[in-house]
Amino acid sequence: MTTRVLTPEESALLTVVQDELIPAYGDLPAAGALGAALTVDAYLAERPRLRRPVLATLRAIEVSAGETCFAELDSARRVEVLREVESADPESFSELLKQTYNAYYTRPDVQASLGIDGPPQPIGFELPAFDESRLARVRAMGKLWRDA
Repeated sequence: MTTRVLTPEESALLTVVQDELIPAYGDLPAAGALGAALTVDAYLAERPRLRRPVLATLRAIEVSAGETCFAELDSARRVEVLREVESADPESFSELLKQTYNAYYTRPDVQASLGIDGPPQPIGFELPAFDESRLARVRAMGKLWRDA
């Protein structure tokens, strides 16, 4: 049995929000349509520190939507609501956005549709050699831990 953090209502709201954040484009379906809310819910179950900002953002979206359910608003009004919520609490909104992006863009089918074949890093990026002298100060401190 999978642990759920989001209520069915929160999951439904997140699905609609995700469809606005990452709408369908060409052959790619919208994030909510791909079930990204379930993936975010699983992230929240595994990472309790992410719960507060994501849940706070969902609550703020409901409040900002007013008497009309967010899902019943037209797309232009949904975007207005999302912008209002983002400007009121950019840090929490950013966490919801980041988790939505993670849930969507880590899907193998989405990566394949985008022509991504394998991890994007380090292919094509040369990293400079590590300068071990940067560790000298830490090494000079000696052992600061005890063996378990």
